[in-house]
Amino acid sequence: MFVAGSTATKRMILANGGSSTLAALCGGCVGGIAQALIMTPAGVIFTTLNVNQGREGYNRNNNNALLVTKAIWKERGIRGLYTGIGPMVIRQSTNWASRAGLTELARTQFHLSNYGVWGEIGSGIIGGVGSCWNTPVETVRLRMQRDVVATTDTTTTNKRSARFYIDQILERDGVAGLFRGVTPRAIQAIWQTTFMVVVPNLLGV
Repeated sequence: MFVAGSTATKRMILANGGSSTLAALCGGCVGGIAQALIMTPAGVIFTTLNVNQGREGYNRNNNNALLVTKAIWKERGIRGLYTGIGPMVIRQSTNWASRAGLTELARTQFHLSNYGVWGEIGSGIIGGVGSCWNTPVETVRLRMQRDVVATTDTTTTNKRSARFYIDQILERDGVAGLFRGVTPRAIQAIWQTTFMVVVPNLLGV
């Protein structure tokens, strides 16, 4: 989903006279949004599987992705699988716009592309680490999906906005709470950027 959306957008921008950096930014943004169509249900299912392990009467034999998907669909319909779609779209679009845009800046403005494959990988590392500025969006998305799947009564949780979670985290843990897990996320971003941005660049996609 990401490669299809990103590649088509980059080609369109370049064909209309846009710069490589603009093409990378727009391509990353559109690719990230396309990716969110798959990532949101996957995130809900993943979160549900983890939340279920803490419930009374948990039976791992009756707890898998397929059964969870069926249960969510039965209880909440397709909208249940897209709980947290807003934060996910923001996260994915800003993630990949930052990764692709910063990688391209490193390649062209810092001239890392002159150093061959290692320079390209270095640009991907810069893009990956730099993209972690939006970690608070991911923190909110996780809290939102966790609370919804943790209860069958969604009357209250459905009314909780992103602002509610931001205020809650700031009150309890301060600004640092919004960036919890940023280190492993940066490591993940590096290999994802290398695989999804640097490799396509090397292949001329």
